Amino acid sequence: MVLSGEEMVEEGYALLEKELARKGISIDSVKNKVSEFNVEVPSWVFGPFGGGRFSGYTAPGAARNIFEKLDDAALIHRLTGATSRVAIHVGWDDPDKAPFDQIEADSFKKVESYARKLGLGIGAVNPTYFLEGTHFGSLSAEDPETRRRLINHTLTSAEVAKKYGTGLLTLWFPDGSIYPGQVDMRGAERRLEASLKEIYGRMPQSVRMLIEYKLFEPGTYHTVVSDVSVAKDLARALGDRAGVLIDLGHHAHGVNVEHIVARLIEEEVPAGFHFNARYVADDDHAVEPNMQIFRVFHELVKGEVIGNQDPSENWAYMIDQCSALENRMHAILHTVDSLMVSYAKALIVDLTALRKWQEANEIILANRTLNDAFLTDVRSILGMARMEKGLPPDPIKAYVESGYQKKIEQQRSLKK
Repeated sequence: MVLSGEEMVEEGYALLEKELARKGISIDSVKNKVSEFNVEVPSWVFGPFGGGRFSGYTAPGAARNIFEKLDDAALIHRLTGATSRVAIHVGWDDPDKAPFDQIEADSFKKVESYARKLGLGIGAVNPTYFLEGTHFGSLSAEDPETRRRLINHTLTSAEVAKKYGTGLLTLWFPDGSIYPGQVDMRGAERRLEASLKEIYGRMPQSVRMLIEYKLFEPGTYHTVVSDVSVAKDLARALGDRAGVLIDLGHHAHGVNVEHIVARLIEEEVPAGFHFNARYVADDDHAVEPNMQIFRVFHELVKGEVIGNQDPSENWAYMIDQCSALENRMHAILHTVDSLMVSYAKALIVDLTALRKWQEANEIILANRTLNDAFLTDVRSILGMARMEKGLPPDPIKAYVESGYQKKIEQQRSLKK
């Protein structure tokens, strides 16, 4: 007899329930946590951003405007139940297509209204600093007029965040230099800090900001906000409504990102996470359920900054991906699924056994305890959580069978 997908989920769930019970872990508790998981999807993953050396190649069916991006995001949420908010880029997503220094915050009222009709909300708001005129810096630029235009753009974005989003600004700056001697590094950081202090003092009191850091790009010699220490120093210079945004792809290979997570939690620094993956530099690929992302979730779970009933106790969680060749809808579904797998694995770590081996300095036994959770197949937990919501157990399979891809490829054309 061939089992249906739902029957396979139920059978796998029953077997895993017994296995976890032997460790004192309630599978229903894990399932409930996974069911409540929510992560923001980025508007830009659905649009034409990307291409590079492939002459601007964009995967077929790409959204042509913010409203089509929201249509796509709504389907992702209907299939996963885990993506109720969309992060936006003000410069890319202005429905009126105004020059970035002429964008009006209230233009986004129609965006928020359209999102609400689709069962979505607007999440983090990103000012768009990497536009024409910012190739020699944005908020750290030598040119005072450039800084003034971008300060005003950021304040407009803060107003959008207050009125139509969750009150969160996420900031990444394309500021740096490509040759030694090109930029006074200390001066650039002073100018950036001064710009941020003005923004922080003038933006609505209900708005928070997270400062993102990046090892390089476009500043291949030096980047103004190059690592977590610079971002944290800037945030602390501003006040308690500022914090740090970790982007997984913004580190050199081999950097212990979960240690960065642990330190920010220990220091009670307001923080958030941009999920993605990369093999070289910052490719913004879809997330895979690998050991690194599992270890990050382990620290988030252990640090109690995820899964809390009070949202203010949680970090901000967003996806930031948009590479050139893959089907964007497949990629974002794959990421959401991979994040939920990794979260479930982190929730089944036997913390009692792990702490026992840590206290006894049993290196390999502690490591094997952590690996035991990582090697466990938790897909039945995800499947059961989705089925109880009336969702398909496999969202990517459901998408392939939905016909939506064929529809958007027929209806959309970037040449129109």
